[in-house]
Amino acid sequence: MTDKADLSIQLRIVPIIGPGKVQLLEAIERFGSISGAARSMGMAYPNAWKLIDDLNSHFGEPLVDRIVGGKRGGGAALTDNGRAVLSIFRSMQAKARILLASDLEALSYLLAPRAAEAGCPIIERASGPAECGGDLDASGAAGSLCAIPPGRARSSAG
Repeated sequence: MTDKADLSIQLRIVPIIGPGKVQLLEAIERFGSISGAARSMGMAYPNAWKLIDDLNSHFGEPLVDRIVGGKRGGGAALTDNGRAVLSIFRSMQAKARILLASDLEALSYLLAPRAAEAGCPIIERASGPAECGGDLDASGAAGSLCAIPPGRARSSAG
């Protein structure tokens, strides 16, 4: 059977941090403001601020600092602690992905062919990030697993 499925593994350190809050932190780093981060995620500013306030209250040092005033009216930036939390979280995700890769591959061979027809992504072993289309291979490591959405052809023969 050649159809394979994707297993979504979401690390969540209950209830403090999970994939959504990590995306928000990354967006704050990218846009330099909570409002810009919220807009990029389709989230209301008050909701984003509540999540950041929650994160800041659960860690010994804040993850996000507000920058008051200035020409552009201020903004927000990740603290060293915030960057460390992001790095540790992504490291945990990568280790979990590696640890579970053979189990994921074994499960994918047991799925019925109709799983692919239902829209489940195909999991393939990539020789590098370009083979996954760049954005699909989070680790970028040769031999890592990447999800190929149904109907999307691989860029090289596999």
